[in-house]
Amino acid sequence: PVTAIIQAAKEQAVRETGRGVIQSVIAGALKHEDVMRSLAWLAPVALHFGADAVAGRGKGRHDKKNSSRKVRSAECGVRSGGGEHRATRKKIIFYPGCAIRYFQRDIERATVTVLERLGYDVIVPRNLKCCGRPFLSLGDRKTATSMAAHNTGILATYDAEAVITSCASCGLTFKAEYPHLLASSGMHPVPVMDIHEFLSDKLNVLDFRQVSRRITWHDPCHLGRGQGLAKTARELLSRVPGMTLIEMERPDRCCGFGGIMRATDPGLSQAIGRAKALDIMQTAAGIVVTGCPGCRMQLADSLRRENAGVAVVHTVQVIAETISNSECGIRNAELVKAGT
Repeated sequence: PVTAIIQAAKEQAVRETGRGVIQSVIAGALKHEDVMRSLAWLAPVALHFGADAVAGRGKGRHDKKNSSRKVRSAECGVRSGGGEHRATRKKIIFYPGCAIRYFQRDIERATVTVLERLGYDVIVPRNLKCCGRPFLSLGDRKTATSMAAHNTGILATYDAEAVITSCASCGLTFKAEYPHLLASSGMHPVPVMDIHEFLSDKLNVLDFRQVSRRITWHDPCHLGRGQGLAKTARELLSRVPGMTLIEMERPDRCCGFGGIMRATDPGLSQAIGRAKALDIMQTAAGIVVTGCPGCRMQLADSLRRENAGVAVVHTVQVIAETISNSECGIRNAELVKAGT
């Protein structure tokens, strides 16, 4: 497999010559939560994005008051670490991943809203680290293995119905990479489900309010080709009454984010992103929905460069915002402003 050959070459390059300056800075930040928090303001510089794009917001779509609200633990049931939980409710472990935890907390809020309405207490364990995907991209298998062992050790201590992530890249890493990374340690990976996969047979118990919106869907590489959930995502969107899906040309074409590539080769990344933005604009949809926070950043930036007033949101945000009488009251600024 070509991807395996490329990965082997990256790892050999790191062993022989080490990492470059940019790669070393990124790797150093990702290893430590406090550093990530303090250096989060550098992300737009490293990724060659505007600050709004990192948060998944496109041109003219920013609502500071709405987007800055914190997840409310009392109403929405988020638990950070091993606190007391209501015995009558089932428990879900949520693994946010770096992009959601540090840049796109609105996806976390929406995920919590939907899971809470389904009757779950949502637990976000303390001290989780990066899933390890960026380190594999850098050719640093040793650190990726360390991250895998650390996260698995924490997740294995919880008794919950499922471990969920809303990041396609994190989900693929847990599913496809952790078995190999942990093989020599004797540890067994904890099963992790993507939010699309988990919700696929559960939305029939929720009440949705009628909407009238034209949307298009972008297939993240790690969700569609990686996890085979492209059809599942579309089926979830079809459950929302009044949501009209307009398929773009080549919806599964890469957006150009490419993780570390966005930082190391911005010219190529932007060229790929522009092609995707033009495909989106051809649909005349006011909203593009995707299942990956990295793709969301790239799409928001690419559409901004084309002066397109198209909102970019995660699938779970669409669901959360259209649930009737939502107890947590999520009103996503992107969806509200883009709605017809």
